[in-house]
Amino acid sequence: MKFKTAVIVVLLSIGLWQVSTSGYMLAKAWLSHILIADAWSQTLKDKQFHKPWSWADTYPIAQLNIPKLNKNSYILEGSSGRNLAFSATHLPQSGMPDENKSMIVSGHNDTHFSYLQFLQIGDEIEVKTISDNHVYKIKQIEIVNSQISQLLIKDKKELILTTCYPFNSLTTGSKQRLVVYASKIDNILHI
Repeated sequence: MKFKTAVIVVLLSIGLWQVSTSGYMLAKAWLSHILIADAWSQTLKDKQFHKPWSWADTYPIAQLNIPKLNKNSYILEGSSGRNLAFSATHLPQSGMPDENKSMIVSGHNDTHFSYLQFLQIGDEIEVKTISDNHVYKIKQIEIVNSQISQLLIKDKKELILTTCYPFNSLTTGSKQRLVVYASKIDNILHI
């Protein structure tokens, strides 16, 4: 009888540990989004970048909006795995919308960029930065092998969005990427 009780206690403890770990991760994701939104709001007010939490090694540099889908994402500076866990990220070597240089933004296909699967050529993408609002039109969507193809930063006002492919995959580590190319068409006043 004592053995059965011990086994039950151990199994319940393991189950509780698993549930609490999942709850912690969900709470962390929820809170991080609120903190990133607050940091972006502060950035727009005083025109200085703000970290979402004191120990963060990143900060929001822009907000991406897809009007057709009513979806938006904050763009964090630096494309590290840690930053990708919290939001879409900007490749630091790439440009910003006010530069004549490709802007490359990446995000996970099961969270922040899950909606990329619904984009079509001709759709508009809005990017709000600390100083201005910009609009792009999608010109090309392709699936590439990341082991063979590399994204090139061009001297061109374009936005490149990337995410892993296929969507809804049951495994991680795919070599395929969905790449969305959009050309800048105008500055806009609303986001």
